[in-house]
Amino acid sequence: MGVAEETQVPRHMTFVPANEIKGSKILTIKDEELGKIKEVMIDTERGRIAYVVFACDCFLGMKCKFFAIPWGALQASRGDYILKVEKEAFKTAEGLDKDVWTLNHNDLAKVYEQYNLQPYWEI
Repeated sequence: MGVAEETQVPRHMTFVPANEIKGSKILTIKDEELGKIKEVMIDTERGRIAYVVFACDCFLGMKCKFFAIPWGALQASRGDYILKVEKEAFKTAEGLDKDVWTLNHNDLAKVYEQYNLQPYWEI
């Protein structure tokens, strides 16, 4: 193997700086805007994105809420991210505290369960 072969990145892989993810829109599959990604939370022990903190837009007269969304629940689409949920699902959902966005593994496991995803640390 030559040096050129070792440094080339396969074309099917996409790398995005975290600062480009922050501020991105989250949309429903119906192309309705749900809100924006406020923060990318990294699991430093495993070197993986654990979840994003999503700020739900104020809609239908409700106050803004923050939610943890597993990274695997999002699908990249033209600089935005699609979440396969209905907009109304967030009206009654319990959100994060506006000042505390860190979760322990038990709380994060519950979030993954809500999205029918196996936690990445169990794979």
